[in-house]
Amino acid sequence: MLQDFTQGIKDVMLDKLRDVHTIIGGKIVAFDPAACEATVLPYGKFKKPDGAMMDYPQLYGVPVYVIQGNGQTATVAYPIKPDDECVILFAEQALDTWRTKAASNTDLKFDLSNAYVIVGMFARPNPLITEACADEAIIIDKSGHRVKLKQDGDIEVTGVNVKIEAQGDVSINAGGNISMKGKNVSASADKVISLSAPSNPDGVFSAVGWTAGVTELKP
Repeated sequence: MLQDFTQGIKDVMLDKLRDVHTIIGGKIVAFDPAACEATVLPYGKFKKPDGAMMDYPQLYGVPVYVIQGNGQTATVAYPIKPDDECVILFAEQALDTWRTKAASNTDLKFDLSNAYVIVGMFARPNPLITEACADEAIIIDKSGHRVKLKQDGDIEVTGVNVKIEAQGDVSINAGGNISMKGKNVSASADKVISLSAPSNPDGVFSAVGWTAGVTELKP
């Protein structure tokens, strides 16, 4: 009798837990960058009340986590594409109030409709993680074009073209040498281009094939 009672309680609990969702892996089916929402497909199957197994349905309008803060004035943005893998989390409460700031009468807990997504959790390892750990570095990479911040203070920038734009001044200060090398190196200014070397016996300035309108050369 007691054993049957205990089993009955277990069956009821398992039946209730069938509709409680926590965390599951999935993939992006489509992404709307303007709304920062995705259509996602959870991996795996779930058991229906009749015992049959069924694929998880696609979830629509799921908010996607990106790195941002300070009132959204500080952001790390990156492309999110179909088939990107992700982690799907299911909230304890409905997301209506958080998303619309309006009162909600929905009382769904851990439901499929309360999902949000974190992109970046892939099943396969990323070799950049091995490199970052070996060099104790932070690496920002897009298809081999990268910025690498190393433990020793070195910063490496690798790309097809590197462009710097500023509305104000651009200053480069170095305790060591500054070198520029390229097929063509050009510099232009509305007024003056000034180049100088320290006035000591080792301070040398040289210019080969130099032409300019107004130029200051200071030894």
